[in-house]
Amino acid sequence: MMRQFMGFQNRHSILCWVFSLLFLVGISGCDELEDPVIPVTTNYLESVYGPAPAFEVLPQSEAVKRVLIEDFTAHQCGNCPAAAIIAEEIAANNEGLVSVMAIHAGNLANTDDDHFDTDWTTEEGDVFWDQLDFQANPLGRINRINGVGSFWAPAQWEDKTANELALTPKLGLQTAHEWVPSNGHLNLHLHGSFYESIAGPIQIAWLILESHIIDYQLDYSSNPEVVEDYEFNHVLRGSVHGALGIGFGNAAAGASAGDEAVQSATFAWNEAWVIENCTVLAVVTDASGYVVNVAEIHLD
Repeated sequence: MMRQFMGFQNRHSILCWVFSLLFLVGISGCDELEDPVIPVTTNYLESVYGPAPAFEVLPQSEAVKRVLIEDFTAHQCGNCPAAAIIAEEIAANNEGLVSVMAIHAGNLANTDDDHFDTDWTTEEGDVFWDQLDFQANPLGRINRINGVGSFWAPAQWEDKTANELALTPKLGLQTAHEWVPSNGHLNLHLHGSFYESIAGPIQIAWLILESHIIDYQLDYSSNPEVVEDYEFNHVLRGSVHGALGIGFGNAAAGASAGDEAVQSATFAWNEAWVIENCTVLAVVTDASGYVVNVAEIHLD
């Protein structure tokens, strides 16, 4: 069936240093990705599932500007649960407009032989972590403004998100998906309507998140500090084409106002992920890595 969707108490001195650096905007720069374009090919199984759905152009008046909060977290980071609460509150206060992605990365995401024996890291998360100009938990990116290396303290996330939400969308997104349990396939479709020119390469990354995972987490605000039944949400679990994705259809090299782009994929689902608890983010980025817009598909 097809469906369309478009404070902090610091326990580590290094984090104090991080927050003082956050206002040195110069280190963030405006990063240009080094030739991230993957040749545009579609792995959608049209011969099995039929033609991809047709979309009409989405008027700009109906388009929605959405924001991606990337929360760099870790299960051995005692300050990270408080950051997660901030991200959740921002999303709740802007219902349907903000997507949160929890990226487990860094030394505090390492496993041990005691409580923290689950590895929540991913290849995609490692790519995003390596992009940062400074690496520590918890930090976050908001639509990757100021380049992919930029980062912000949790106390800054709300203001940065509000600034992004105030912008007029340059790209309208529409999605459709189909879950085929008999084959273990998830079919994904994305249509883009461009209202302004955007320099390429323009990429689409399908990122898969899972929520309602129960495991151990260090939390300095709890007693005991090691929480054995902590609920992890929006955890980055994987992707369809990698962290940076692939070229967005015929707009991969760039788009002008009035252009359209379509991208489809057939993804073999990982049975270790509970599909009812998963969300797929369609993240569209420009030449600098800035998130032009993001669509969210709920698989429940």
